[in-house]
Amino acid sequence: MEHARQLPLQQHPDFGAALKKLGTDVRRVHIDGAAPTQVIKRFGVAFAPRGPIWERENPSALRRSPLRIINAEQPSDIYARAGFRQLMTPAHVAELSLREIDWMVRAHGKWRNAWRKSEKSKLALDHTRFNVAHHAWLLAEDREQQRRKKYRALPQSIIHAYAVLHPDNVRVFTARRKEETLAAMLFLQHGQVATYHLGWSSAQGRETNAHYALLKKAADIFRARGVIRLDLGAVATDNAPGLARFKIGSGAQIRPLGGTWLRIPGL
Repeated sequence: MEHARQLPLQQHPDFGAALKKLGTDVRRVHIDGAAPTQVIKRFGVAFAPRGPIWERENPSALRRSPLRIINAEQPSDIYARAGFRQLMTPAHVAELSLREIDWMVRAHGKWRNAWRKSEKSKLALDHTRFNVAHHAWLLAEDREQQRRKKYRALPQSIIHAYAVLHPDNVRVFTARRKEETLAAMLFLQHGQVATYHLGWSSAQGRETNAHYALLKKAADIFRARGVIRLDLGAVATDNAPGLARFKIGSGAQIRPLGGTWLRIPGL
């Protein structure tokens, strides 16, 4: 069975603990054939984000489980066989393996060229723990970015709760030039995986390809910390084509999740 240290963020106990700290009803459900499944319960409905994680698919056990809504981790017909009906087609995620020392050999040529340009820009790169006071500017920029681009991310309160419980695992990487901050990326580490949670770049940051330098820095630092995979999040070629190209070009594996499923009583 997949080790807990390699679970996706939404299924990791550390993420569940952060949600609990915010008052969310989080439970772990045991389904035969799967790792303990982290479930969020709202209005009496049990929702499994990025789960269950199967070792041996068991539709009968899934049918008997209390799960009502599933945002599946892997494509499978088990959900239909267990009486679920698909509500949404699968999103795709980008996962960057750090098992090899020179992970950048998988990066596309244009991506490596963009990174080399960032190297010539003489950026000062830094990384540190998330600090509520020191990084308030980054959260403010993220809120403004969401407003301007008309999208909604997870509540920023999750970052605060995660940082209280696991202070060393919320990491902020910044790029500066002449004392001016040009770009930043924030990651949540959970076991041997780190998930890219939010990022920001100024116009000068984009001109200098600062995010290329930051991702290279983050990958190297996390690999030294024992991380074997970076979850770069969803690949949205329609809504955020530039960000999608950045993730794809890094050499990350692009794979589908399993879609969103609703259990229909009586089926």
